[in-house]
Order: sequence, then C-alpha cells, then structure tokens
Amino acid sequence: MCPFSIRVAIEVGSACHWVAFGLPDGKVLEEFDIIQYACSFDEFFRRVEAVDQHYPLPVAVAMEGFNGWARPLDGSIRRHGYGLCSVNNLKLVLYKEIFPTPAKTDAIDVCSILE
Repeated sequence: MCPFSIRVAIEVGSACHWVAFGLPDGKVLEEFDIIQYACSFDEFFRRVEAVDQHYPLPVAVAMEGFNGWARPLDGSIRRHGYGLCSVNNLKLVLYKEIFPTPAKTDAIDVCSILE
C-alpha cells in the first residue's frame, strides 16, 4: 500500500466481508461488514468516496481473498480506479504469529491488514 493513502482492508468471507478504513498514521476510521450483493457493494463504494472526499489522498485497497469469494468485488474496485493489493493469507497468519493478537476474528484480521 502507498504510505500516504487512505487504506481500505477487506477480510473476504463466503457470505460477508469485513471492512476497515484507516489513515496513513495508523488511525482506524471505521469498521463494518458488507454482504455478497451488489447493493452492499454500492454502499461500500459510497463510504469509500465519502472518506476520499474528506481526506484527499489516493485510495489503496488490500484484500485477503478466500476461495474466489473476492469476486466480483475485486473487479469493481479496479473499475473504480483504486489501487488493489492481494494479501496472502499464509503470510498474514505468519505476521500474526510474530505479532500475536488475542483471537482470530475478521475485525482483528482487517486491523492486521491495515498495519
């Protein structure tokens, strides 16, 4: 991710995805979940655009994919012109072993992705 960007982390699941927005200084702006439907994706992009208007920085999205469940959201992110990084879930597990967290939850995973 670009060091001077609005950071969007997405923990992909089969039914819903957990999302967190963060700033370059590490501050988490908000966390929420979205379901695997177009109307929820529209809400996701409205929220990204609202943050982007408030903090005029490039938007960088990092997604931890899971068995293809990142589609079609990943394509929509690219069509909106946002940078997209794929997070390797095995490397994320190793990262969390080095920097332990209290439990395995989607909310904790998106914060690890933001880091």
